[in-house]
Amino acid sequence: MKSLAKSLIDWILRIEKWIAVTAFALMLGALAADVIGREFFGHGIFGAVKFAVYVLIYCAMAGFGIATATGSHLRPRFLDNAVPEAFTSAALRLGQFFSAAILLVLASAGLTFVGFGMMLQERDVTLDVLIWPVQLAIPIGFALSALRHIVYGIWLDLMPATAAVAE
Repeated sequence: MKSLAKSLIDWILRIEKWIAVTAFALMLGALAADVIGREFFGHGIFGAVKFAVYVLIYCAMAGFGIATATGSHLRPRFLDNAVPEAFTSAALRLGQFFSAAILLVLASAGLTFVGFGMMLQERDVTLDVLIWPVQLAIPIGFALSALRHIVYGIWLDLMPATAAVAE
């Protein structure tokens, strides 16, 4: 079961990396084309900025998952030694499950938000596209990070090493 969970979170990380790189490249390409169009042809590309904002949402949520998977989130370190060493394992598990609970609440709120957009068939007036597929990245990103924290809470040895930070 542990190896299956590890394979799953590794597979999710590969997809998130692909999404982040692709979204960033699309965002950069759209904005660069818009600027080049303005500078050389006197007008930019219609909807390029709006498109860039939408792919930024995918990039940001994939980046959130990548940060979770690599232990790169900013976090307060002043309480790291507040728990006696005998209780460190229990405190780490509790922290992972608490983080998962927070992320599941955020994913649920995001899903409600997306549901309203779907119900209203909300469209972007510039690009004439439905907005909910873009918004769907938010609850999916939070839910996948919650899944990681649950896995880390069950198997502490799968937790990423915390990224070093200059202090």
